[in-house]
Formats: sequence, C-alpha cells, structure tokens
Amino acid sequence: MKTLIYQKKILEEVKDLPDKQISNLLKIIRIFKNSIIQQRKENVGLKKEFREWDKLSDEAFVDFERKL
Repeated sequence: MKTLIYQKKILEEVKDLPDKQISNLLKIIRIFKNSIIQQRKENVGLKKEFREWDKLSDEAFVDFERKL
C-alpha cells in the first residue's frame, strides 16, 4: 500500500518536467537502484566473511585452550 502512495507522490513531483529531464531522472533512478542492489550484495558477502572469521577464531581459541 505504501508503494502506491510513494508512486503517486513521485508522479506528482515529476508531472511538469520536460521529457529530457524525465529521461535524466530515469537514469538517476537506475543508478540509485543498482547501487542499493550492489550494497546489499556486498553486505551479504561481508556478513559471510565475518561468520567465517568467527568460526576460525573460535577454532583457534579452542586449539589454544587444549594446549594449555
């Protein structure tokens, strides 16, 4: 439901823009959307790296305790 409200607000904002500006706005929107998608992918990759690091550090700590 919120999406529809936002879409209407966006249309209201751009309704008087010339075609050239609409074209540029679409390019900006695509860049913004792609940057969000890329950021999400990088966040997922970073979280995976942190999990792997935690696992390795836990293993190292257990191995260290065994040697005590």
